[in-house]
Amino acid sequence: MIGIEQDLGFAPNAMLRLGALGVAVTEDAKRLTQRLRLTNDENKTLDSMGHRWWRLKGMDDARARQRLYRLGSQRYRNRVLLAWARDGGGDHADQWRQLLTLPERWTPPVFPLKAADFIARGIAKGPALGQVLALAEDAWMANDFPMEVDVITVIADQITARFRHDHRL
Repeated sequence: MIGIEQDLGFAPNAMLRLGALGVAVTEDAKRLTQRLRLTNDENKTLDSMGHRWWRLKGMDDARARQRLYRLGSQRYRNRVLLAWARDGGGDHADQWRQLLTLPERWTPPVFPLKAADFIARGIAKGPALGQVLALAEDAWMANDFPMEVDVITVIADQITARFRHDHRL
Protein backbone atom coordinates (compact mmCIF):
# COMPACT_ATOMS: atom_id res chain seq x y z
CA MET A 1 0.00 0.00 0.00
CA ILE A 2 2.84 2.34 0.84
CA GLY A 3 4.41 1.79 -2.58
CA ILE A 4 1.11 2.46 -4.35
CA GLU A 5 0.55 5.64 -2.32
CA GLN A 6 4.05 6.83 -3.20
CA ASP A 7 3.71 5.96 -6.90
CA LEU A 8 0.43 7.85 -7.12
CA GLY A 9 1.64 10.80 -5.05
CA PHE A 10 -1.00 10.20 -2.38
CA ALA A 11 -0.50 11.37 1.18
CA PRO A 12 0.02 8.53 3.65
CA ASN A 13 -3.33 7.15 4.80
CA ALA A 14 -3.34 5.22 8.07
CA MET A 15 -6.71 3.55 7.44
CA LEU A 16 -5.67 2.29 3.99
CA ARG A 17 -2.45 0.95 5.45
CA LEU A 18 -4.24 -0.70 8.37
CA GLY A 19 -6.72 -2.22 5.93
CA ALA A 20 -3.91 -3.56 3.77
CA LEU A 21 -2.20 -5.08 6.80
CA GLY A 22 -5.13 -6.50 8.67
CA VAL A 23 -8.36 -6.73 6.68
CA ALA A 24 -8.99 -9.71 4.46
CA VAL A 25 -12.71 -10.01 5.24
CA THR A 26 -15.23 -7.80 7.01
CA GLU A 27 -14.89 -9.77 10.24
CA ASP A 28 -11.28 -8.59 10.42
CA ALA A 29 -12.51 -5.00 10.43
CA LYS A 30 -14.76 -5.75 13.41
CA ARG A 31 -11.91 -7.35 15.34
CA LEU A 32 -9.56 -4.43 14.61
CA THR A 33 -12.23 -1.93 15.60
CA GLN A 34 -12.73 -3.60 18.97
CA ARG A 35 -9.06 -4.22 19.63
CA LEU A 36 -7.87 -0.74 18.62
CA ARG A 37 -11.00 1.10 19.75
CA LEU A 38 -11.56 2.68 16.37
CA THR A 39 -14.32 5.16 15.64
CA ASN A 40 -17.51 4.21 13.81
CA ASP A 41 -16.25 5.98 10.68
CA GLU A 42 -12.96 4.11 10.81
CA ASN A 43 -14.83 0.85 11.27
CA LYS A 44 -17.04 1.62 8.26
CA THR A 45 -13.96 2.36 6.15
CA LEU A 46 -12.26 -0.91 7.08
CA ASP A 47 -15.48 -2.91 6.80
CA SER A 48 -16.10 -1.61 3.30
CA MET A 49 -12.54 -2.37 2.25
CA GLY A 50 -12.88 -5.97 3.43
CA HIS A 51 -16.11 -6.60 1.57
CA ARG A 52 -15.36 -8.67 -1.55
CA TRP A 53 -12.29 -6.68 -2.57
CA TRP A 54 -10.96 -9.79 -4.35
CA ARG A 55 -13.68 -9.49 -6.99
CA LEU A 56 -12.20 -6.30 -8.40
CA LYS A 57 -9.22 -7.83 -10.19
CA GLY A 58 -9.82 -8.03 -13.92
CA MET A 59 -13.10 -6.13 -13.66
CA ASP A 60 -14.29 -4.64 -16.95
CA ASP A 61 -15.47 -1.03 -17.31
CA ALA A 62 -19.17 -1.88 -17.08
CA ARG A 63 -18.72 -3.81 -13.84
CA ALA A 64 -16.47 -1.07 -12.46
CA ARG A 65 -19.19 1.53 -13.13
CA GLN A 66 -21.68 -0.66 -11.26
CA ARG A 67 -19.34 -0.93 -8.27
CA LEU A 68 -18.73 2.82 -8.30
CA TYR A 69 -22.47 3.49 -8.48
CA ARG A 70 -23.18 1.20 -5.51
CA LEU A 71 -20.21 2.17 -3.34
CA GLY A 72 -19.65 5.85 -3.99
CA SER A 73 -16.28 7.34 -4.89
CA GLN A 74 -14.36 7.01 -1.64
CA ARG A 75 -15.41 3.48 -0.75
CA TYR A 76 -14.82 2.42 -4.36
CA ARG A 77 -11.30 3.90 -4.36
CA ASN A 78 -10.43 2.36 -0.99
CA ARG A 79 -11.52 -1.07 -2.15
CA VAL A 80 -9.62 -0.76 -5.43
CA LEU A 81 -6.50 0.32 -3.55
CA LEU A 82 -6.76 -2.67 -1.20
CA ALA A 83 -7.25 -5.08 -4.10
CA TRP A 84 -4.30 -3.50 -5.91
CA ALA A 85 -2.07 -3.77 -2.85
CA ARG A 86 -3.08 -7.41 -2.37
CA ASP A 87 -2.37 -8.11 -6.04
CA GLY A 88 1.24 -7.14 -5.48
CA GLY A 89 1.20 -4.04 -7.65
CA GLY A 90 3.64 -4.38 -10.55
CA ASP A 91 2.27 -6.53 -13.36
CA HIS A 92 -1.23 -5.05 -13.51
CA ALA A 93 -0.49 -1.47 -12.45
CA ASP A 94 -2.03 0.06 -15.60
CA GLN A 95 -5.27 -1.87 -15.10
CA TRP A 96 -5.44 -0.85 -11.45
CA ARG A 97 -4.78 2.81 -12.34
CA GLN A 98 -7.60 2.64 -14.88
CA LEU A 99 -9.98 1.32 -12.23
CA LEU A 100 -8.79 3.80 -9.63
CA THR A 101 -9.32 6.82 -11.89
CA LEU A 102 -12.84 5.85 -12.93
CA PRO A 103 -14.48 8.36 -10.52
CA GLU A 104 -12.61 11.16 -12.29
CA ARG A 105 -13.76 9.98 -15.72
CA TRP A 106 -17.36 8.98 -14.96
CA THR A 107 -19.99 10.37 -12.62
CA PRO A 108 -22.69 7.91 -11.63
CA PRO A 109 -26.11 9.13 -12.79
CA VAL A 110 -29.16 9.28 -10.56
CA PHE A 111 -31.55 6.36 -10.99
CA PRO A 112 -34.30 7.85 -13.17
CA LEU A 113 -37.26 5.72 -12.07
CA LYS A 114 -39.32 6.54 -9.00
CA ALA A 115 -41.98 4.75 -6.98
CA ALA A 116 -44.64 6.80 -8.77
CA ASP A 117 -43.59 5.24 -12.10
CA PHE A 118 -44.51 1.79 -10.79
CA ILE A 119 -47.58 2.88 -8.86
CA ALA A 120 -48.85 4.23 -12.20
CA ARG A 121 -48.23 0.74 -13.64
CA GLY A 122 -50.39 -0.84 -10.92
CA ILE A 123 -47.82 -1.87 -8.30
CA ALA A 124 -49.21 -1.21 -4.82
CA LYS A 125 -47.31 0.70 -2.16
CA GLY A 126 -45.47 -1.52 0.28
CA PRO A 127 -42.78 -4.19 0.12
CA ALA A 128 -43.71 -5.16 -3.45
CA LEU A 129 -43.00 -1.63 -4.61
CA GLY A 130 -39.55 -1.73 -3.00
CA GLN A 131 -38.82 -5.06 -4.69
CA VAL A 132 -39.86 -3.72 -8.08
CA LEU A 133 -37.72 -0.62 -7.66
CA ALA A 134 -34.70 -2.76 -6.73
CA LEU A 135 -35.25 -5.03 -9.73
CA ALA A 136 -35.60 -2.03 -12.03
CA GLU A 137 -32.42 -0.47 -10.67
CA ASP A 138 -30.53 -3.72 -11.23
CA ALA A 139 -31.85 -3.93 -14.80
CA TRP A 140 -30.92 -0.29 -15.42
CA MET A 141 -27.40 -0.93 -14.16
CA ALA A 142 -27.11 -4.12 -16.27
CA ASN A 143 -27.99 -2.01 -19.32
CA ASP A 144 -25.12 0.37 -18.46
CA PHE A 145 -27.14 3.21 -16.94
CA PRO A 146 -29.22 4.37 -19.93
CA MET A 147 -30.90 7.75 -19.58
CA GLU A 148 -32.99 7.68 -22.78
CA VAL A 149 -36.70 7.85 -21.94
CA ASP A 150 -37.66 5.05 -24.34
CA VAL A 151 -35.09 2.65 -22.85
CA ILE A 152 -36.12 3.52 -19.29
CA THR A 153 -39.78 2.98 -20.22
CA VAL A 154 -38.99 -0.46 -21.63
CA ILE A 155 -37.09 -1.39 -18.44
CA ALA A 156 -40.00 -0.25 -16.26
CA ASP A 157 -42.55 -2.11 -18.39
CA GLN A 158 -40.50 -5.32 -18.48
CA ILE A 159 -39.84 -5.32 -14.75
CA THR A 160 -43.50 -4.66 -14.00
CA ALA A 161 -44.61 -7.49 -16.30
CA ARG A 162 -42.03 -9.89 -14.87
CA PHE A 163 -42.99 -9.02 -11.31
CA ARG A 164 -46.68 -9.50 -12.02
CA HIS A 165 -46.00 -12.84 -13.69
CA ASP A 166 -43.72 -14.07 -10.88
CA HIS A 167 -46.17 -12.98 -8.18
CA ARG A 168 -49.34 -13.74 -10.13
CA LEU A 169 -50.67 -10.21 -9.80
